[in-house]
Amino acid sequence: MQITHILGIDIAKLKFDVCLRYASPDGARQAATFPNHAKGFLALKRWLAKHAVTRLHACLESTSRYGDALALHLHQQNHLVSMVNPRRTRHSADSRLIRTQNDTIDAALIADFCASENPRLWEPLPAAQRRLQDLVRTRAFCLNLKKQCGNRLETSDSLNAVHRRRHVRQLKATMDKIERQMTELLAREPDLARQVKLAQSIPGVGALTAAVAVAELPPLDRLKHAGQAVALAGLDPRNKDSGTSVHTVPRLSKMGSPLLRQTLYMAGLVALRHNPVVRALGQRLQARGKGGKCAVAAAMRKLVRLIYGVLKQGQPFDPNWMQRDRAAGSGGRASGGDGRPSPQLAEPPVATA
Repeated sequence: MQITHILGIDIAKLKFDVCLRYASPDGARQAATFPNHAKGFLALKRWLAKHAVTRLHACLESTSRYGDALALHLHQQNHLVSMVNPRRTRHSADSRLIRTQNDTIDAALIADFCASENPRLWEPLPAAQRRLQDLVRTRAFCLNLKKQCGNRLETSDSLNAVHRRRHVRQLKATMDKIERQMTELLAREPDLARQVKLAQSIPGVGALTAAVAVAELPPLDRLKHAGQAVALAGLDPRNKDSGTSVHTVPRLSKMGSPLLRQTLYMAGLVALRHNPVVRALGQRLQARGKGGKCAVAAAMRKLVRLIYGVLKQGQPFDPNWMQRDRAAGSGGRASGGDGRPSPQLAEPPVATA
């Protein structure tokens, strides 16, 4: 069915503003505001039917989790949906020298951006993976609160210490319950459990790290190569060189999942000692005079590529794959960028996420 309309959506916690326009640049625009809950979604459906819209391309910014329910509703209504990075729409508005900003104008700008750029389509995660993602993120939230309470406990007086110790115990009990729910979920979902087990076969990747990686990374059939998984973890290097005077030190982009990146930090430290592939990578970097932070970042990046590899191939980690790859005469390049052959990548490791 042909797409005749574009719907720009400016999402907020309690409401969302929309701008409906034709796919072509001609024609009038319609604007409206709806509450950001189920009744508001039904009101939007009636409003679209009133304007004789059968199928459209909706575009909204990825703003925390505020737009997930609306995006899922539109996807279930057989509409095309795109979720874009807010930086893209903001820079698009800046390029047009837009000086005024409000929700109605932002919705119109998002609609224009969708019409001109045709951003890639969004697809909801499978239900089981979405539940696992909610569980690991809730556990991470409780863990951060527990750390804050523990830090403040060190300087608390006797009266406040009682309340904070109680809070720490409550958070610990909540985390234990969440972990039990994760175990029960994996017991009910064999495919999800198989992916977690495959990721856990990599030395340095524990059960929790494997669960976070499987939850935070999209289904691998949506990724073309391991470089995209690295970008989604925010571990791709960002360079800035210009002319003869601007030559900055490469740094991590940190534009991906912060939870996955934080979880991989300790896994990277362990892998540098106990994973033969990652340990060899760290030794090569040390021989080239690289520092410890560089080695840890490289280890984290390598772990993402290994996780991608075992999940893509459906085989547990094997530290001897390199020798077999050489014996087979493979001409591939290493996923870690260190000049050795690798079975994980079928395309150049360009981070395009």
